[in-house]
Amino acid sequence: MNRFSLADKTLRLLAAQVNLNGTFKHVCPLQNTNQPLTFNLQIERGPSITHFTIITGIEKHSLTVQSPSKDTHLVLADFIESIANGRMDTAEPATSRVTAESVDRGQLLDTHQQEQLHQLVRNGGSLLLDVGFDEDVRIAVHRTQSRSGITAIIVAGNTCPRTQCFTAYGDEQHSVDRLLQSLNHLAASVVPAAYAA
Repeated sequence: MNRFSLADKTLRLLAAQVNLNGTFKHVCPLQNTNQPLTFNLQIERGPSITHFTIITGIEKHSLTVQSPSKDTHLVLADFIESIANGRMDTAEPATSRVTAESVDRGQLLDTHQQEQLHQLVRNGGSLLLDVGFDEDVRIAVHRTQSRSGITAIIVAGNTCPRTQCFTAYGDEQHSVDRLLQSLNHLAASVVPAAYAA
């Protein structure tokens, strides 16, 4: 029924941004159209309330949340979807949101991306991942020959790249776990507030 719903990437960004002050620009694709939804999100955090302002074109919508919690980004996402779907004037309640698996606390990658990571560890090669940053994360994995394991290089960003390189010995699951751990550390250094939520 909804024409517009926020993607997992945008939900991960909102989860990090609700813990910050500032203005953030978002460009989200609309289903069945070539026109994206472009909006600015202004956040003003106080000791007990957080004030969100959504600016789309000439429209300006505000939301104030008392005692922000770890689910504040979901409340904000429902508010944005209501604006995009034109329900703000009708006061129609938003449909209840099902928390996506990839947005659960502490999980950086969705199920498909985790499967891609397992395949990468299994075969070696390179992978470009969209994990919710401004720029994609590039991963290169080389299977070691002398004993079971991988050598990996992870790069986040182009303008000011952050890089991690390591070798992990062990079975496939150990290598995947080590790769996920490095991705989480890299994510925490790129967007520290994402893990403070």
